[in-house]
Amino acid sequence: MTTLPAGATALPRHTYDAALVARWVGAGAATIAAAVHLYITPEHLREWWLYGGFFLAVTVAQAVLAVLLLRGPGIWVVLLAVWGTVCLIGIYVVSRTAGLPITPPGGGHGIHSHAPGALGSGVPVLPGSLPPGVEPVAALDLLALGAELLLLVVLVGMLPTAVRRLTINLMLVAGVVGWGVALSLG
Repeated sequence: MTTLPAGATALPRHTYDAALVARWVGAGAATIAAAVHLYITPEHLREWWLYGGFFLAVTVAQAVLAVLLLRGPGIWVVLLAVWGTVCLIGIYVVSRTAGLPITPPGGGHGIHSHAPGALGSGVPVLPGSLPPGVEPVAALDLLALGAELLLLVVLVGMLPTAVRRLTINLMLVAGVVGWGVALSLG
C-alpha cells in the first residue's frame, strides 16, 4: 500500500478559471450574433443604406467585442457592451412589436413588405396580420436574440458586485419605463 504525502490527493484535478470560461462563452455568443448580423446586412442594404449601415456597424462592434472578451476587457468596456446589447435588444423588440420610427424615404419597407410572396425574414405572413412597419420574427432573429441574451448574462456576471447590482437595477428600471411607454402608446 502506498502512502501519499500530506495534502496530496489520489487523482489529479483539473482547475478551470471560471472567468476565462465566461469570457470564451461571451466571445462565442458575440461571434454568433455578429455572424447573423453580417449575413443579413446585404438584405438590409438593399432595403435602405441606413439599415444596412446599422447592421454593418453592429457586426463590427460585436466582432470587436468578441476579441476584447478574449483579451480580458476592463469594466468600462463591459459596461459599454452591456448597455449596447440592451439597446440592441430594445431596438429588436420595437421592430417586432410597434415598428421602427425611422423608415426608408417614402415610407416603404422594401423587401420587408408583407405582401404574399415578398422576400423578407422567411416567415409566412398573412396579408394584414401585422401592423405596417412591423417585421415578423424569423429563425435567424431568434438565433441572434438568444446569443445576445447569453452575452448579456455573461457580461453582467463579469461586473464587480456593486456595479452588477446597480446595472441590474437600472436594466429593471429601463424595462419598466419601456413597458410604461408601450402601454401609454397602445
